[in-house]
Amino acid sequence: MQRRQQQTFIAAITAATGLALILAVGWFYSRQYRTLSYENARYGFSMRYPARWSMAENTGGAAAIFYSPPDTALDRFQESVNVVVQDISAKPMSLEEYSQRAIHQMQVVFETNLEILDSSPAFLAGRDGHQFIFIGKGPDVKLQYMCLWTLAGTTAYQVTYTAMAADYAKHLGEAKRIMGSFRIR
Repeated sequence: MQRRQQQTFIAAITAATGLALILAVGWFYSRQYRTLSYENARYGFSMRYPARWSMAENTGGAAAIFYSPPDTALDRFQESVNVVVQDISAKPMSLEEYSQRAIHQMQVVFETNLEILDSSPAFLAGRDGHQFIFIGKGPDVKLQYMCLWTLAGTTAYQVTYTAMAADYAKHLGEAKRIMGSFRIR
């Protein structure tokens, strides 16, 4: 009888330890991967972003910007995903024409400090779009960008991930999930 009690006690301890481990993993996962919904009625889009990221609206020409949390107290640059919405009704154009203009604008802004890594067809919000990945070099900084854009009628939607080139991969997975959640109403 005593042996049976020992076995029951060991089984109970094992079960309790397993349950505690499952709860800890669940708590960590929900904290790490919980997302918030964002909807912009003015520009007709929505998306999801990690709860630990911060968000600002109508900043620097962007309809919305989502900032990664600082990696350390000394983190001098927060990676971000921003959405720029452009009304092109004054000069409607095809996706190909828009892509050529957008890339030309990047070339004008960065001049010889632009290193194009990829320029190819892509999808954004389930629509045909374009992906443009490049490095823009400044006097003291080297930033890497992933831009995705698409057109909806006479509105252009451009979603861009920006990071220090050396840290680009660090939040790339989260940035792709944010960009992949982008929807146009």
